[in-house]
Amino acid sequence: MSNVTRQTPPTVASTRQPLHAFIPARRMLRPGPLAGRYPAVAAMVVLFLVPYLALSAALQPITPLISGTLHISPQATSLASGMANAAYAAGTVLAVQFAQHLPQRRMMLIYAAFLVTGSVLAAAATDAPMFIVGHILQGLCTSLLLIAAAPPLFLGYPAARLRWSAMIMNMCLFGAVTAGPLIGGAQASFHAWRPLFWIVAGIAAAGLAMSLLTFQDAPPADRAAPRDPAALGLAAAGSVAAFWGASELITHRFLDPVAVVPLLAGLALIIGLWVYQYHAPRPLLTLRSLASTIPVTGVVVAICAAPRPRRRWD
Repeated sequence: MSNVTRQTPPTVASTRQPLHAFIPARRMLRPGPLAGRYPAVAAMVVLFLVPYLALSAALQPITPLISGTLHISPQATSLASGMANAAYAAGTVLAVQFAQHLPQRRMMLIYAAFLVTGSVLAAAATDAPMFIVGHILQGLCTSLLLIAAAPPLFLGYPAARLRWSAMIMNMCLFGAVTAGPLIGGAQASFHAWRPLFWIVAGIAAAGLAMSLLTFQDAPPADRAAPRDPAALGLAAAGSVAAFWGASELITHRFLDPVAVVPLLAGLALIIGLWVYQYHAPRPLLTLRSLASTIPVTGVVVAICAAPRPRRRWD
């Protein structure tokens, strides 16, 4: 008989575990039935980006109809459009900051829900505040969705898809803006503006449905990235001032201080944002790579400004 004492293996509970072993893993949500399918993701991008861009270009012919129905001046309607465009411009910077620290695919569902809400508010507006709030939400959420939905279309698929992605984005941005005046003129010929806004609301709802069907959870791009309130403040103040001044040109001369002062101040703030981000050690916007790329289009700005995740986009 051996004198060796039989040792009992230590249990997990009696073993000293490293501290990180007790940190729960982030729970990933179940993907949608169309997750990862390129045609479905491309359709979602089109549904999100085209309506507001086409609507912005279509507003001029139907502005008198909106003013007459809601009993607001053409200047107030122009100001609403200007503030929506300002929200669209500033929202790009805000979306990049959100993408660094928040799960972007989950945030995309929130952006899409607010886009539907804003579209319904604008279409069903009974007074000026309701219309202005709804239209500003349309601009802001479209910009947020530009960063949330478009980069995965370029970065999440093989290089062979890049040509199709570029064509889709060109159709979204330039095709929608080109078709806008034709759509607005056709709508004005029927002496009604609400049907166009309800169509936009319906397309936004379809985009929300597609975002649920193509959902595939992903972590934030970089939780260690610095927060940059200065860049957000410069983007917001510069966009609002510039588009406010541009809106005042409807009823004022170009050299009128009411129009030219905020316009020039806004442009100065935006230039200051570019200079600040160019020289920042850890910039929010990757402007150094843009400085060597000419010409620079809105698509390139959106893609280069988007944060690079640490793993493959879906």
